[in-house]
Amino acid sequence: MIATAKTAHAGVVYSDTFDTDPVLSSTQAAGTYYTDRYAPSGFTSESFMGDNRLALTLSSSDGANNRPAGFSGAFYNTQGRKYDVFGATTISIDMYIDQAFESDPNRVAGLWGTAVDSGNNNIVQYPIVEFAGGAFQIWDGGSFQSLGLPTGFSYGSFANLAFTIDPTTNQTHFSVNGSLTQTIAASGSVAFREVIIQGYNTADGIDRTIYFDNLVASNTQDVPAPATLSLMALSLVLMGWTRRTRLARR
Repeated sequence: MIATAKTAHAGVVYSDTFDTDPVLSSTQAAGTYYTDRYAPSGFTSESFMGDNRLALTLSSSDGANNRPAGFSGAFYNTQGRKYDVFGATTISIDMYIDQAFESDPNRVAGLWGTAVDSGNNNIVQYPIVEFAGGAFQIWDGGSFQSLGLPTGFSYGSFANLAFTIDPTTNQTHFSVNGSLTQTIAASGSVAFREVIIQGYNTADGIDRTIYFDNLVASNTQDVPAPATLSLMALSLVLMGWTRRTRLARR
């Protein structure tokens, strides 16, 4: 693990190795993981398998039958947190696939994103890649499509979940461990606005911890967006300085 958990430099909009507890918020705030739908019971850094990971904890007390009035619908069984990643075109994270997930017929957990159009105002797509019913699946905008399991996959290990927007071809690509690629229309999306890390509770409630690590949101397509403008400006300054230095040496 690298010493600095959070970085922002050319090509990388945001990354987190979860070596320290994430900064949390109940509402949207820059630099925080804020509630999406319903807050999970826990969202902390925890030592697991010899390293610090993100531990997303679900509690039976937060099941639909036990939640406060107004939050009892199945919509709030989805419990996670968002982080702003304006301008990213690729998002990936490692998720630990416990042996116990093999026999669970329900949705377990996964990676979501909100994708926006060229104005960065309108959400036009919700890319999702997750583990459910003993297999990985993606959301194609209308229904879930199974990806199965990648070659060489084994329970009790981390799997890398990822999706990428290609604005030039208007496509969104999904992958698990670099394979099981599925491609769908990007619906006019040019970049991601938020990354969402989700777990799924049940009506009766479940006590479960899902481990994640190595979140990376990067700008592989060089799409201008609010969070990348300063990086682009810095790049231009550095390019100008380099050019002047080279000319001075001639």
